[in-house]
Amino acid sequence: MAPDVQALLEAMRKLESLLEQNGEDFWSGRVSQAADTVARSDAYGLTQFLDLFGGMGSLDDLVLHKSGQPLEAENKRLDTLRSNAWNLADRLKRQIG
Repeated sequence: MAPDVQALLEAMRKLESLLEQNGEDFWSGRVSQAADTVARSDAYGLTQFLDLFGGMGSLDDLVLHKSGQPLEAENKRLDTLRSNAWNLADRLKRQIG
């Protein structure tokens, strides 16, 4: 597997794990699905993942919380992981056209 694809896959798995740990089963499942597709060297996984962003109710809008209170450290990590994975996926998608 190419190093840039491996880096994306690792970023997606970290994001998936954080989401799962915080009870976001829907989002962790969607990220997992896209990561599984990328792991099979199928470029459609890039589209699956990038489609999770943008618009109301998207992964961009997600804020992790517990008992109605935002989780500061977890949301900071979420922002970092989400941004990193998106940037890697976007760059790869542009490379393959």
